Amino acid sequence: MSGETIPYQLRQNKAIDRYAFAELLSKLDKYCDISKYSYIGFGGHSLEDFKHIHTRFDIQTMTSIEVDKEVYKRQKFNQPHSCINCILVPSGQFIEDFDRTGQTIIWLDYTKPSQLRDQIEEFQATLDRLQPFDVVKLTLNAHAASYVPQERREPDETWQARLEDLRKKLGDLFPLGSVNSEIMTTKLFPHALNLVVKHAASLSMRGQRKFYFQPLTAFSYSDGQTMLTVTGIILVDSLTDEFFGKTSIKAWELSNIDWSEPKRINVPNLTLKEKLHIDALLPNSDAKDIQDKLGFMFDIKEKMSLEMLKTYILFYRQSPYFSRISL
Repeated sequence: MSGETIPYQLRQNKAIDRYAFAELLSKLDKYCDISKYSYIGFGGHSLEDFKHIHTRFDIQTMTSIEVDKEVYKRQKFNQPHSCINCILVPSGQFIEDFDRTGQTIIWLDYTKPSQLRDQIEEFQATLDRLQPFDVVKLTLNAHAASYVPQERREPDETWQARLEDLRKKLGDLFPLGSVNSEIMTTKLFPHALNLVVKHAASLSMRGQRKFYFQPLTAFSYSDGQTMLTVTGIILVDSLTDEFFGKTSIKAWELSNIDWSEPKRINVPNLTLKEKLHIDALLPNSDAKDIQDKLGFMFDIKEKMSLEMLKTYILFYRQSPYFSRISL
């Protein structure tokens, strides 16, 4: 159900998002025993996320949701561990029938902008079925041109058209007052959807007096199309200070606990030699120092090259390197 058009090993920005998620879970593990959780997600044909989460945290109860019959067949063939239960069911039906039996981590990994309202409603329905300290990760297509392309019009006309398109798609779920045409640009559109998620979570949790949905991270990345990921936890009011004290998430450089603009993942495509050279200079060098020592840029515009290096500095510990090996 998640995007499969780009090979897994070529999606380095998505991989960074994945490793940042694992690092977040390791911080949560200081407060909650993550190995006791069940994990639910959209595994895709390779089930790579499931393999990584099981290996890292020894989660024994895992469920992969899939709607495509052919992808489901590939899942069954590629199933890396017997603890992964692959089921052929639409996500909306799964959530409707979902009967929580214990602590849960669920990753709703969507790709289609045309189904945005359905996706937000499924997110809300998920929140309605969860309990304190359950974790939810939501991925949405945040590629502005997939909603309304630039075409041959003035930028402000495009932004207004995107705003109207978003209002039409979301209906009464549109966050009046917080989303306007000024954040309908290509760069800021992920934040617009971030605010949509904030509004949806607020509506879903407003009947609860003792707990709430606390955002923990928000990232945008592009390996073809721009995506937004938001991860949060159902948190008990009276335990908020204790939770943040034990997990140290507030001090984590990748956290986003106040619905601020998502951190952008856009690292340069490095050769192994470049990666090793840059890593050897970290963490005690800034982007300008590194670029000067390299003697070249990663983009024809110096500003863009420096932004990519700054992003790499922020995410270098989560940054993978893919290479071909002989088996």
